[in-house]
Amino acid sequence: MKPSPHFPEIGKKSKDLVAKDHSFNIAAYISSSADVIADALRKHVEEEARDLSGEAFLRFMDQLYDQIYALLQSTDVSENLLALRAIDALIDMPFGEGASKVSKFASFLRNVFEVKRDPEILVPASTVLGHLAKAGGAMTADEVERQIKTALGWLGGDRVEYRRFAAVLILKEMAENASTTFNVHVPEFVDAIWVALRDPKQAVRERAVEALRACLHVIEKRETRWRVQWYYRMCEAAQVGLGKNASVHSIHGSLLAVGELLRNTGEFMMSRYREVADIVLTYLKHRDQLVRRSITSLLPRIAHFLRDRFVTNYLKICMEHILFVLKTPDERASGFVALGEMAGALGAELVPSLPSITPLLHEAIAPRKGRPSLEAITCVGSFAKAMGVAMERHIRGGLLDAMFSAGLSDKLVDALESISTSIPSLLPTIQERLLDCISQALPKSSTRPGATVNRATRSSSMQQFVDSSGPVLVQLALRTLANFNFKVRNGPHSFVIVIIFGL
Repeated sequence: MKPSPHFPEIGKKSKDLVAKDHSFNIAAYISSSADVIADALRKHVEEEARDLSGEAFLRFMDQLYDQIYALLQSTDVSENLLALRAIDALIDMPFGEGASKVSKFASFLRNVFEVKRDPEILVPASTVLGHLAKAGGAMTADEVERQIKTALGWLGGDRVEYRRFAAVLILKEMAENASTTFNVHVPEFVDAIWVALRDPKQAVRERAVEALRACLHVIEKRETRWRVQWYYRMCEAAQVGLGKNASVHSIHGSLLAVGELLRNTGEFMMSRYREVADIVLTYLKHRDQLVRRSITSLLPRIAHFLRDRFVTNYLKICMEHILFVLKTPDERASGFVALGEMAGALGAELVPSLPSITPLLHEAIAPRKGRPSLEAITCVGSFAKAMGVAMERHIRGGLLDAMFSAGLSDKLVDALESISTSIPSLLPTIQERLLDCISQALPKSSTRPGATVNRATRSSSMQQFVDSSGPVLVQLALRTLANFNFKVRNGPHSFVIVIIFGL
């Protein structure tokens, strides 16, 4: 670890880190996790609060603040992040004058948003700001007001990319953690957010929709006669962004917004459902891949919102689109995610499509070349959960073999849990196969006595295990052994003895 330019002591041994003058070297924790520095700071601050007089303790805290400020001024991202972790840890500590602490931290964070441009710093800084706003209560009201006005000003001014990015991060956190103050600014937000939702940078648009979601939650929780008016203005703005000759970034941002309006405006969108759905579906074959992926992701939400109307008017064309996407390598993953969500929304309505869907699932899970699709594995679990026994013959008919050939993974275990819960008749087979997977994953283990897995499946599975990270795979195997439903087999205890001791 290189010495910090601000704190040369960083290279010293741990016993030298806390000097006799009660100082605490934050930089010594530059490689530590947030939990480690939080625990160390908490312990040290509590000890100093007990040992020092009021004035001496304030001097000690000023030393900490000076260190944090210096770390934030650094051009080293790791030092900036360390400072943010320290602020986050200190926010909840009940010491000194709360108003003074809040003021200092607010000033530090304002400077971060003014100066820093790296999303790696801006994102955690916004999270810390949200924590400060929530924990500070009335003491932070003025700061929240200042931050909201600044962020709205950045959205309304000339385009400066990092400022827009910071603005939507700040607005999201203020909506989530200081909703009372934020609520006053909802009318301004409703107009200003579209600048970010149509920004040329995808990262800005995706963070902007998170801010929009947070704002919609604020509106939803408050009975106000303005609610419908705000919803109407947002819906109109989304439709404008989907208009003829709209840019790709405008279309993408508007599609993201439509998804949030369908999810978070109650019954408001019912009367506009047909109009919005028709506009959205005109982009099914758009030339830009990002737009097509956005449409694919939005289809389950449209299906869920008014299920019967979707089945009547849009199911056929949407399934044709998804089946096309599943055959397009670059878009296939998003297609399986959407298909699984569609199953949750439509259930038995997708049963007639299973003969077309099942071969695509099998091909994606057990490809001739490349890695298996984890999204497809999850999709099988979603279909089992949504359709129950209607999926049994398809799972028995090859999907289960394909899933086990992909090797042990979190996604596989989750999917198997859904399948065994929804189709109990498959539980014994799943238990048998999963125990064998676990036996192969654990070190120095041999095949469990009585296991029956064909050679091709075993070979493919073992290759996946070789490709996986050893310790991570072992942890997953043990966690699965502990948590998966093996009760019908009188528990896994005898299996553990066979595996570990070779008895």
